[in-house]
Amino acid sequence: MLSIGIGFVILITLIILKVSIVIAAPLSSIVILYLNNLNILEILNIHYLPGFAAFVQDYLFIFLLSAILGKIMEESDDAASIGEFVLDVLSYRYAAVGIFFASALLSLGGISGFVLIFTIYPIAKSVFEEANLPRSLILAAIAGGTVVVGLPLPGSPQVHNLIMMDYLNTSALAGLALGLVSISTGAAAAILYLRYRSISFLAESNAKTNESVLKKPDLAKLIKFITAMLPLLTVFILLAVLSKDPLLALFLGVIVSIIKNFRKIELLKILNDSISNAVLPLMFAASAMGFGQVISSLPVFKNFLETLLNLPLHPYLLVGLITNIAAGLLGSASGGILLTLSTVGENIVQLVDPEKLHRIIIIASTGLDTLPHNSSYLAMLAYTGLKFRESYFDYYIVTVIAPLISFGAAVIFALNF
Repeated sequence: MLSIGIGFVILITLIILKVSIVIAAPLSSIVILYLNNLNILEILNIHYLPGFAAFVQDYLFIFLLSAILGKIMEESDDAASIGEFVLDVLSYRYAAVGIFFASALLSLGGISGFVLIFTIYPIAKSVFEEANLPRSLILAAIAGGTVVVGLPLPGSPQVHNLIMMDYLNTSALAGLALGLVSISTGAAAAILYLRYRSISFLAESNAKTNESVLKKPDLAKLIKFITAMLPLLTVFILLAVLSKDPLLALFLGVIVSIIKNFRKIELLKILNDSISNAVLPLMFAASAMGFGQVISSLPVFKNFLETLLNLPLHPYLLVGLITNIAAGLLGSASGGILLTLSTVGENIVQLVDPEKLHRIIIIASTGLDTLPHNSSYLAMLAYTGLKFRESYFDYYIVTVIAPLISFGAAVIFALNF
């Protein structure tokens, strides 16, 4: 196991140094194979490349359609309209909570966290400046809405849910009751924290903190909000309510978005840009899958796995801890899921209810994945100009602690109901 530990140290060090995992994963694999005196080229050809290629083959169009939908929502200002409406109807002390919900809504429509940074942040920034609220709360609220609610909620069209559906042959709504209860618990913790921080900052600036929660919505913004939600509702209803194929749901969502915004967008430019936007996260996830295949093929890991599975921990808790650690190492929720499935998935799935397992793994993947080397967090810092020391504390509470609360609630629910 020492060799695997060294490999993981190299992997996480390279990621922290901003080396792409597409390079870091095979390099770490080579080190591990070398330390185990195995044939490097043979193992890479037998395990790494097939694992990498299989993931690309299975999910290329999912990533591409998601990127196209996100880009249209960004360029047409549909995403901005959703964010503007939510912020418009909430008082200043609930502005951070409003961003949280706007982010969750967009995520449930299949919009990625990267797109949310560019669409919601500019709107929120002007509101926060007017209210004398710190910009650091914006990052926490944007990421929190995605990580705590949009990504793990049953019915979500995010790729994490689709991966679990494919692996376990479950539905988009798998683990519905468990998901609703546990995610509501984590979301409540995140919302209470955002509200507490907002009120604290407003009190320091002598701003009003006794305003009513809701304000009368502007009719024009309400209409824009309703029409902007149509493509996202199309995806959600087809996937979660009608149980249609994810590709079909995303494809029809894209078609609705194109028809609705045809005069606002340059379709050819959006299609070309979307290819670039889809390739990076696809390669990231595929690299994690290839790395996991190499690890799981090692005799030393198989021995370790047997020891791990014999620990006096319930499989739900065990697989959740493994997923959390894997996501933390890779700085990626999808990477953590894939690494878990490619190493311990086959062993765990035989011991538990696949519906509950589906939801627990997704919820667990959203905890430690947002440690400081997380790519979305680094992109937020680069875009906003904020520094680590002024932004990460709030970000940590909302995107690490709140999801861990969700995970704890999920395990408790799974063991008792």
